[in-house]
Amino acid sequence: MAEIDDFEAQLLAQMRQDFLAESLDILDRLGPLLVELERGSTPDLINSIFREMHTLKGTAGFVGLESITSLAHKLEDVFGALRDEQLIVTPNLVDDAFAGIQLLTAMRENVLNGGTGEADVASLVARLDATLQGPQPDLEIPDGEKAPVELGPEPVPGQDETLAAPLPPIDQPEPPIETPSRSPPPPTFALAPSATSATLRVPVETMDTMMELVGELITARNALLTIAERLRDEPLMDNASVISRLTRELQTAVTSVRLVPVERLFNRFTGVVRNMARERGKRVRMVIEGGDTPLDRTISEQMYDPLIHLLRNAVDHGLEPAAERQRAGKPKEGTIRMSAERRGDNVILRISDDGGGIDPDRVRRVAVERGLYSNEEAAALSDEQAVHLIFASGFSTAEQITDISGRGVGMDVVAQNVRRLRGNVSVETSIGQGTTFVIQLPLALAILQVQLVRVGEYTYALPLHIVRETLHIAPDAIQTMQQSEIIFIRNVALPVRRLQNWLSNDCISETQDRIRPAIVVRLPGRDQVLIVNELVGKQQVVIKPLCPYLGAVPGVEGTAILPDGSVTLILNVEELIG
Repeated sequence: MAEIDDFEAQLLAQMRQDFLAESLDILDRLGPLLVELERGSTPDLINSIFREMHTLKGTAGFVGLESITSLAHKLEDVFGALRDEQLIVTPNLVDDAFAGIQLLTAMRENVLNGGTGEADVASLVARLDATLQGPQPDLEIPDGEKAPVELGPEPVPGQDETLAAPLPPIDQPEPPIETPSRSPPPPTFALAPSATSATLRVPVETMDTMMELVGELITARNALLTIAERLRDEPLMDNASVISRLTRELQTAVTSVRLVPVERLFNRFTGVVRNMARERGKRVRMVIEGGDTPLDRTISEQMYDPLIHLLRNAVDHGLEPAAERQRAGKPKEGTIRMSAERRGDNVILRISDDGGGIDPDRVRRVAVERGLYSNEEAAALSDEQAVHLIFASGFSTAEQITDISGRGVGMDVVAQNVRRLRGNVSVETSIGQGTTFVIQLPLALAILQVQLVRVGEYTYALPLHIVRETLHIAPDAIQTMQQSEIIFIRNVALPVRRLQNWLSNDCISETQDRIRPAIVVRLPGRDQVLIVNELVGKQQVVIKPLCPYLGAVPGVEGTAILPDGSVTLILNVEELIG
């Protein structure tokens, strides 16, 4: 009897895992479908939403999740009535549908974290019941007038923002939700088509183990190639080349297992942008491109907060009000574009708006007002360097604080989170034309491309994503300005740093009359030039954490084993210089 109970418990646990995976896909698809519905309903679109709700209701009921089943069932009834032409699509109805999606998402997350998935859905179900009694008036809001929607408190990092109203806590009474009566036209979404194929669900822990083993294999491959080259043994070199090729193919295959389409991340923002646009009384059209671009699952999850900050600023500060856009000869409806593409071992994300752009002169003035730069230093900054100051901690050019943004937090969070994922972010802007944030991210986190350098007697590794270029500096190229060394590269003044001052205890006197190797690195605020003793070359390594008893060491991101068996430190240049 105990064996039967154990089997049933295991079966139920497996069915819940299947529900969690399937429901995530359904909820990801529903957001864009609802926004498309608000722009214009079609029988096929309504049928698609109805089928998604029906599937969600059925799978939740099968595993005994009563609150999820009840709410999904009521939403299914609403879209069944739309399908049968007993209701019409109104902003109020779509608001309630988005409220349902957020609540369903929260209940799913509760189940994922070991909870029961129960919540007070009575008030929302009652409102949907009222909707089923008949259509509500569909009113328009004049351009520029603020829609009466309450966003609630500033969201905390990691908080889902798919609703204008804050979500009621799980297992606690749900507060009344005010439904807006008027709204401007919602954003539209042009979604890239994605291919469907047969899939096999693999536990994340298994994928992590596979990636760790591939990493160890890469380390062994590097050592074998080094030995083969040193011995100049032709058969050994041939076999080492074959093993190297197979290792690359295996790495590509294992990496692909961890990849998910980036549209799964992008689609989470459809409701967010919709509600932010309604709050600000703006017309917003959102376009998603390259949705089938693969992105590491862990990176995708950790990019939610940075992208929320970028979208919040685009809606609140980037896009002008409709009247101002008309005066500038622009369409009243602003456009936010999210795109992705793969370049080798990297994924490039672009978040663009066609708003007013970032004024570098205004950024310079704010930098001086806040004591970050003197008038002379600010004037010496190129436009690119000035605009990049928006990533400095607490920096904001917003003239007023709103519920959405303007508190001086956000851009620094974007930069920090992207760097934590071993990526980099840059900004392209044109006054009156708009702004584009370009984010470069790696395909995998465990395997890292580095630039090896010699400083004193030791070899160190710099993550390649921060290396802009390598060069050799003549002695007379280094100048002194305000007691600091600088060098002009393509007419731009960059600070000069000597890594030996931080890393080496050796008292090595540098010869001042010889050319020095150096690296230009990307850092918040401005690029910097690092002088080293020798450029060793580029290498693919497996990053390993420091031993636990050492704790966190400032300026050290991790360690790696080089082909000769030696251990090198992977440097965090920002911490070293900061």
